[in-house]
Amino acid sequence: MKTTYLQVPGRGLMNQTAFELRMKYLESLSKDIGKHVNSETIALSQVQNNIESFIGTIEIPLGLIGPILFNDKNKTPEWVHAAIATTEGALAASMNRGSKAISECGGFKAHIVHQKMLRTPMFTFQSMQEALEFDVWIKNNFKQIKKITQKHSNYANLHEINSVIVGKIIHLKFIYSTGDASGQNMTTSCTWNACLWIEEKFQKQAEIEILHFVIDGNGSSDKKVSYYALQNGRGTYAISECFLTHEVIEKTLRTNAEDMFRSFNHSMAISRLDGMIGYNINVANTIAGIFGATGQDLASIHESSTAVLQMEKTATGLYVSLTLPNLVVGTVGGGTHLPVASKILELMDCKGAGKVARFAKLISGYALALEISTLAAIVSGQFARAHQKLGRNKPVKWLLTSEINEAFIKANIPYFKEKIISVTFIDRAKLDNGILTELTSKVSKKVIGFVQAEIKTISGETHPILLKSKALGAELLEGLRFMASNVNVALADTINRYKHLLEYKDSHLKEIAVYEALNEIAYPFMPRLYGTVNRSKREIHLLIMERLVCEKMDVFNAEDTPEKWDVPTLKNIIGSIHLVHASFLENNNKIPKIEELNYMELIELYQVFIDLNRKDYDYFELDNRFEEMNNFIANWEQNGAKPRGKLTLIHNDFNPRNVGVRKNGNPCIYDWELAVYGVPQRDIFEFLAFSLQSEINESDLLNLLKHHYNLVKSINDKGYNWNDYIYDFELSGQLFLVSRVNFYLTGSTLVNYSFIERVFKTSFSILDAIKQKQFA
Repeated sequence: MKTTYLQVPGRGLMNQTAFELRMKYLESLSKDIGKHVNSETIALSQVQNNIESFIGTIEIPLGLIGPILFNDKNKTPEWVHAAIATTEGALAASMNRGSKAISECGGFKAHIVHQKMLRTPMFTFQSMQEALEFDVWIKNNFKQIKKITQKHSNYANLHEINSVIVGKIIHLKFIYSTGDASGQNMTTSCTWNACLWIEEKFQKQAEIEILHFVIDGNGSSDKKVSYYALQNGRGTYAISECFLTHEVIEKTLRTNAEDMFRSFNHSMAISRLDGMIGYNINVANTIAGIFGATGQDLASIHESSTAVLQMEKTATGLYVSLTLPNLVVGTVGGGTHLPVASKILELMDCKGAGKVARFAKLISGYALALEISTLAAIVSGQFARAHQKLGRNKPVKWLLTSEINEAFIKANIPYFKEKIISVTFIDRAKLDNGILTELTSKVSKKVIGFVQAEIKTISGETHPILLKSKALGAELLEGLRFMASNVNVALADTINRYKHLLEYKDSHLKEIAVYEALNEIAYPFMPRLYGTVNRSKREIHLLIMERLVCEKMDVFNAEDTPEKWDVPTLKNIIGSIHLVHASFLENNNKIPKIEELNYMELIELYQVFIDLNRKDYDYFELDNRFEEMNNFIANWEQNGAKPRGKLTLIHNDFNPRNVGVRKNGNPCIYDWELAVYGVPQRDIFEFLAFSLQSEINESDLLNLLKHHYNLVKSINDKGYNWNDYIYDFELSGQLFLVSRVNFYLTGSTLVNYSFIERVFKTSFSILDAIKQKQFA
């Protein structure tokens, strides 16, 4: 049966009319597809020679890589950044960790052996004898053939023609260098015209008929992996090397040289048995990521990923090298001129002519970084842990983004009393979701974090609102474990053992319970609450509240600006949180879902944090402070960590990240997910650690503490005195340092919390200050 082929309008044509016809046809196949594939950065005219039947572009996330320290020959060492296009989580983080390790050991060096591009036409004759005569003729006429190729390219330079004879068939390997282009197209053109000349001249001079010839008989390893290419090279042949010290392997890579070398050495046998071409861990990830970001030929990813990783033990650590014999790359031609690719090449200082050697060296260096980091992660167990997903006993119908619409908002804001005209949603990508939500997003794909909207009412007013969709406490703990697995496997395992005791447990229920309780007493120092949702079967736990906007805040997100927190403002903050402390005592009006945190049961976990941070932050030159934290724990184990004052509801994350000041001077306190029962001083100490300068003004500190003491007396027994207050304040500071600052320190090795060094030092300065006479 003959089938009539369906003709697509505008097929193959690259003009505006054909494009519009194609898009209209495409819309009939998939509704609204046009607005999703439409490109705002690439015009039809820019891709005339890159694609046919153009309909749009696809977006792949770009991740910033580096910097890595590059030691190019006879040049000053330089810091270099790159970018990768990928959808694989943990890849950019791993490349950056490897880059850091290499750089801490002095950087990497690289060398280019050669740059080649092949085209291998195939000729067929009547007999082997004719093929042999043809081979001799080709060798005798090489100079003439080279002249023909030079007429068809300014960059392709034919170096040699090697022959492979298979009976009456002969394959001619035309071997070129191609300057800064990868060269597949130019070598095809040059070789084709040379073959036409060969066909005419040879048959005339030798009187031997060429039965058939084709431009390539599959002998050039084009977009294929082959032993020939591994041994002889195709593309740019690059080698990189670095030396890793024991200290950096243990501190940054979280393993040791012995284990890394053993794993490398013992895995060689299976790679040979399996017939692996070369040996590497996951070079293809680097190649694919950089190729996608810089406009390279994506079909050449797998051949370019042929690699040989080499490792040797040294007295000081490890020597590591990586050989990439088949990097098919260019800094001109192909997709390198497209807007994003051009900018990424520019970022790497690899744009345009004269840059392909540098480009290949940098790819080799970044691939080496990923090899090192991934091998370290495999050896230490981080690799498996970092790729684990949160286990599920049964499927759950999670909240979908499509469900969060005007009707959903209206149905779930019982505390919003005005008549609503409309609800408009704002791009959620413009809002920072915070540390805890960011961690959780690594292990869950459901809607977690903030959704912004605006409500317009019949009175003409616009109310900015925020929907906060809560992760389960278990998911938050899994995110914390995920973070820890990228730092230290023992830490991740320890967190897993103690997760049922941490303040993160049931955080999704705690925050909603606190907001409802505060709303019930009409607490004035929080964002206005409009509604909450708890649907456990679907794991939907969310708050809908007032969205704070910078224009209406006097102080907001001020964790890095202690100069904004003067004494009157701090007294105002202390008074606002005291109202909470006074309203929800453990023995009077306790919120059922909130419990006391038992620090004594978590000492092993805290000790792991301290030991890690002591090594990672040796550049603080404050080893004595880490030893003090060990002394705190030793004292608790001997004398206990029980406060003298009454326990009450405390925020437990009370710092300028979660507290602002409105234009009218009223404090605004939010984010209660870590709330526990403890002494009020715990909140006060944390806020002062963030808001005071490291050089403590002792009179200001005394003024603030006396102010708070006078408030705290009202919720304690009559015998509670100043010495009791200072005892509880000091204990609170110790607990804050051991349980929270250590968390920030460890997390900062991955995400760089700008405030952490200052808060660390200020906390100890406060503890030092309260030992002075005036505080007695």
